[in-house]
Amino acid sequence: MALASTLLAGCFGGGDDSSDETTASSQSPKTSADTSLPLADVHPAGEDDVRFGGTLRLGIGSFPATFNPVHTAGVASTAPQILAPTLGSAVRVRADGSWVVDPNYATDVDIIDRSPLTVRVELNRQAVWQGGSPITAADMVSFVKAMQDDDYAAARVPAIDAVDEVRADGAFAYEVVFDEPTADWPAAVYPTLPKAYTKSVKTFNRGLTAKAPSANGPYIVSGIERRTGTITLERNPRWWGSRPKLDSIVWRIGPDDVLAAAHVAGELESAPVTPANRKALADADLRASLGSDWSQLTINGGTGPLADADVRRAVMLAVDAEGVVKDTSKRYGVSTVPMSSVVLLPGQVGDPKTKPLARNVDRAAALLAKAGWKREGGKGLVRRKGRPLTLTLPVPNTRSGAVERAEAIADDLAEVGVRVKVQEVPGDTFFEKVVIPLDFDLTTFTWSVEPFGLGEVKRLFTPIDSPLNFTGKSSKATAKAFDAAIAQLDVKKRTAAIAKVDKVTRAQASIMPLAVVPEVLAVDPDVRNYGPTALADLDWTRVGFAEGSD
Repeated sequence: MALASTLLAGCFGGGDDSSDETTASSQSPKTSADTSLPLADVHPAGEDDVRFGGTLRLGIGSFPATFNPVHTAGVASTAPQILAPTLGSAVRVRADGSWVVDPNYATDVDIIDRSPLTVRVELNRQAVWQGGSPITAADMVSFVKAMQDDDYAAARVPAIDAVDEVRADGAFAYEVVFDEPTADWPAAVYPTLPKAYTKSVKTFNRGLTAKAPSANGPYIVSGIERRTGTITLERNPRWWGSRPKLDSIVWRIGPDDVLAAAHVAGELESAPVTPANRKALADADLRASLGSDWSQLTINGGTGPLADADVRRAVMLAVDAEGVVKDTSKRYGVSTVPMSSVVLLPGQVGDPKTKPLARNVDRAAALLAKAGWKREGGKGLVRRKGRPLTLTLPVPNTRSGAVERAEAIADDLAEVGVRVKVQEVPGDTFFEKVVIPLDFDLTTFTWSVEPFGLGEVKRLFTPIDSPLNFTGKSSKATAKAFDAAIAQLDVKKRTAAIAKVDKVTRAQASIMPLAVVPEVLAVDPDVRNYGPTALADLDWTRVGFAEGSD
């Protein structure tokens, strides 16, 4: 259950490339999709428009339990965000979720065989870890071995379990052979950590609780002060790529209201904007993008009335998803959009442009009647054999908006005669005591989208014993649709396969996507190439202050 708890912990709530084309696509604040928010909002600027020097002070909510970004406790914490300027990969994700090879880390990343799927990686021989040792094929061999070993408390990296072997070809090239084709393969072709951190279970599991891993990016962690809530990053003296614009980056840890006050006082260049502190930042300069989180309604079809697919479909048709979108927009102060696909964000590469499920109370009532649940006189509760249809909807009592969303869903279902009992439960035990044991009829929280996440989304629906399937249902049709999409390496064909996934999962009526949760940051107007991104990797060598600014 360790893998499940890693992902669940995140449910409440991403080098240098001098190509002009890459810069435009990875940092553009607009997308081609018909959305109210872009996929990234970073105030892009060219090389000559960003000055050298300065310290960028950023606010973040908590200290990571470990600084190992691929540990089960690290991946679900703030560690990946804090360490992002210090780590790089052969693959750089752009704003729309597509990717390019980052020449700082690899000269080539190519599929050389499709049966079995084999990817050859030619490493940049200049690339080194923080201590000066080169990044080699041996690091990749050790990394994959550790990530697949149950003794390591390793987070689930997309596609890593599908790696059959890593064949080294000298020190600076290797081939990654997958035991099955997977569209998520770009996530599993480069080591996040050097061999020194993956050759030992003890070092991997406990060696990075108080120190950061060896950097291979433009910055290194130079100071960690828990007492003051400060983590300092400075330029990497061994960095081989373009000279980073900033002298240093300082992360300050604190509650949302404290970070907001610090930004207003000029003590931070950026602070996260949440429903709790939005009013305090009303006069700040805001940057907003579609976030990677999406709210949803999970329907437990394992037992009771919801075991009937018509009842589950009636519930989905009765819920006003558009109302949830409007409420989410109001809470964050920006206009977000529906999450209509269970796989991809609107505008993400491969987005099948699935239409949101439109509310239809008449159709919902008809489906309930078909299942034997009818209203007497057309009013009141629906009943079958004199028993009213009553459903439980437990939600965590956090400030995530889940309670308000649950209450709105209950009101929607009341319109078709279904009684919903909203139950607030402690957030710290919500998954352990409610969701994992399936002690609910309905519930609502958020999931996250990853650039290479098809395999993980499959686990939300199938198999029935998947540690992430909380629906009580599974089907051969669902598994077949996901497998077809995962195995498809061609983007156009994969788009069609994902559309089939959306059609099949909507028919199964187990998870109803509701709204994309926006990401909003208050950012000093002089800061360039920095801001919220749903999917893209920021180029930290280009983040800095506008030329001519103080």
